[in-house]
Amino acid sequence: MKKRLVLIMILIGLLAFGIGMGTYAWFTSSVTSTNNVFKTGTLKIKNPGNGVFASGILNVNNIYPGWIGQKDITITNAGTLDFKFKLYNITLKSPDNSSDNILYSGEYGLRVSFDNKTWYKVNEIKNYEFGEITTDQGTKTITVYYKLPKAAGNDYQGKSVTLEFNFVATQTENKGWSE
Repeated sequence: MKKRLVLIMILIGLLAFGIGMGTYAWFTSSVTSTNNVFKTGTLKIKNPGNGVFASGILNVNNIYPGWIGQKDITITNAGTLDFKFKLYNITLKSPDNSSDNILYSGEYGLRVSFDNKTWYKVNEIKNYEFGEITTDQGTKTITVYYKLPKAAGNDYQGKSVTLEFNFVATQTENKGWSE
């Protein structure tokens, strides 16, 4: 009987010890990191005149066959992201005085160049790339050359046309232009 009592006491002790070990825990702690802000950058072209592209930068009068002019335009990176930019196209804003928009789309209509070597008809230029402007650089000056070909005849006298130069920009990391 004593053996049995000792055995019962040992079993009760083991059982109590096992219960105590089952509730044993490690110390833990947790913390919350607050006010973590993720903010997107801005991609913005600014140029003379405070607009996306200034109005009336290339107002020219009294042009004639063989005439060539030029204008420097400074494009500014007004955003927080580096970008590349291009002249997407030149569009007709208002028609000239003729029914066929001869200065815009005529055989000897206005031409534009950015190196004074390669000339484009204003209605045919598409996607002319100028490179990039970083936020460190801030600005880039481009020279726009324009002319009326020598072959333009009397049909071109007294004509007027208003054009829009449409620029587009995208992040420099964008391998294309539409992604």
